[in-house]
Amino acid sequence: MIFDIDILRIVSNNIKPDIGTVLIAEPLLADNIFSRAVVYLIDDHNDSHMGFILNHKSGMKLQDTLDGFKDTDFDLYLGGPVDPDVIHFIHRFKNIKNCEEIAPGLYLDGDLDKIRELVNKGLATKDNTKFFVGYSGWTKGQLTEEINNNAWLVAKTTPNIVFKKENSLWVSSLNLVDRRYQVWKNFPINPELN
Repeated sequence: MIFDIDILRIVSNNIKPDIGTVLIAEPLLADNIFSRAVVYLIDDHNDSHMGFILNHKSGMKLQDTLDGFKDTDFDLYLGGPVDPDVIHFIHRFKNIKNCEEIAPGLYLDGDLDKIRELVNKGLATKDNTKFFVGYSGWTKGQLTEEINNNAWLVAKTTPNIVFKKENSLWVSSLNLVDRRYQVWKNFPINPELN
């Protein structure tokens, strides 16, 4: 069987990777961290970028990692390979001190004691709060180069994507881009095993 590698070539990346856009990994991106990742960008200063992988769990639970969180069912997501010992959180609570608004109604970090209180009271839930270990970062020009090398599709989205269920997020994120990429949904993780 002859494989047409052209279906992996990205021809519609005319969207600038800005705050609030997502990066969708091409299906054969051979990277343990970014394989089939959906990355939500939260910073784009001077052609450097920062974001969080939305759909890869770290295998750790919040209450097992940070003190004072009662029996919650919060997973810690692998935000990326940078600063893997630092926990960040994205949430919808504008009243948390020292948080930063990254999109309308969407905030980054802030007072850990306050988010702990909201989690323990059941007000912070998986529908409005997500915790990450580490983050994804690109130095000046690095992400542009990766996009030019067909590693990522860039798509516009809404802040709601942050709290979507991660099981099929990579597949459903392909609905945000040109129909040409729908074939990726059926692409096997390891084509050599087919």
